[in-house]
Amino acid sequence: MTHPRLFPSLSLLALLAFPACGGEKAPEAGAPSAAPQVAAISFDPAKITPAQVALGDSIFHGKIGASSCQACHGEGGRQGTVAPILSDKEWLHGDGSLESIYNTIKSGVMAPKQFSSVMPPYGGVTMTPERTLAVAAYVYKLSNP
Repeated sequence: MTHPRLFPSLSLLALLAFPACGGEKAPEAGAPSAAPQVAAISFDPAKITPAQVALGDSIFHGKIGASSCQACHGEGGRQGTVAPILSDKEWLHGDGSLESIYNTIKSGVMAPKQFSSVMPPYGGVTMTPERTLAVAAYVYKLSNP
């Protein structure tokens, strides 16, 4: 005698196990992957585009996104009241390179050297790598016009 409740469970188990046991063909060598590829990020300052800087400016000043970097760093990064000024050559958390600025935005600053306020990763909002690079490019250009 079979249990009527057991049959649907066994059917579901078989369906779940089939793809795991090779039920789907592996992609052939050289075939394009179905997963979207993320473009490699360049930290070469010579490759910063005006469009990146404009996007970074808009994000920094809260025109795009849910956060405003200027709230802590001041307009144009020049009036830091609870966070460092970003428009000079003095860098507290990195060397001022594009890559260093990107990584600081990405990681945040949990142990500030001169200010009591922390900066959460990405300023506390979700940002794509492209937007993070745009903000980093804008900040880089503030101290490297």
